[in-house]
Amino acid sequence: MPENQYKNLVNERFFECINMLKKSKIIHSDREFAQSIDVSPSNLGDIKANRRSVTLEILNRAFQRFGVNSAYVITGKGEAFHHHGTPEDGKPKPATEVIVVATQDTEGNVTVPLINHKAAANYLSGYESQEWFEAQESIHLPNYMLKDGLCYAVQVSGDSMEPTLSEDDWVICRLLDKSEYRYIDDGNAYVVVSEERGIQVKRVKNRLQQYGTIRCLSDNPKHEPYELAENQILQLWKVEWHLRSHLPEVNFELDDIQGKLTSMADEMRKLQQKLGAV
Repeated sequence: MPENQYKNLVNERFFECINMLKKSKIIHSDREFAQSIDVSPSNLGDIKANRRSVTLEILNRAFQRFGVNSAYVITGKGEAFHHHGTPEDGKPKPATEVIVVATQDTEGNVTVPLINHKAAANYLSGYESQEWFEAQESIHLPNYMLKDGLCYAVQVSGDSMEPTLSEDDWVICRLLDKSEYRYIDDGNAYVVVSEERGIQVKRVKNRLQQYGTIRCLSDNPKHEPYELAENQILQLWKVEWHLRSHLPEVNFELDDIQGKLTSMADEMRKLQQKLGAV
């Protein structure tokens, strides 16, 4: 899709949200919306006329004031408003989402921010800031690898997901909208973000509809599972890809046993052939 066409679609979805607010009588005009998020009416008018693009700062303010879902505005996926920020009440909402746009270069490759060990340690105090993410290193991936464009690369810390994931491996994750939480599949790997435990890669059992919780499991049996209530989940990122700097070590002993079993099977076939001939 040409860049200008994409920007125009983002602007259109942004004004679709504004029109929904007006229809719900939370605001009465574009001017009132602009003033409520501390943006000049002329600036908003330029966005409406596609003379400029809606910025991340404006999206952040629209989220904080009205619960506008930035993922919907940017990608067209999910709901226009977060469940805890629907236009029915019109009250300001706490900012607990990350707004990061994975931009494209001229060849269609997507820039994915890297959250390494050091960045992860500061994540919970800095995740509301777009500038914080822009300061991190990034990688370029082909567009076809990423579904929504809202993706992050997170470095694995610890041994809780061994042997599947090792220390310093990278997982490429897609940020889920809150409306997707209750429909996630059991057993898939997710990056789970909570204030209590920070950023952790876990397999998740979805118990939100029955009990209002998710159960977070490790592939390494040494680590105990734990439960998180829905209101404790800051974010869920679905693991889409896995990068590692080395191949797993080969178990030569196991390979030797497998070789002996194969040899025994060959001998059995030869013996059966001889018996058949007799």
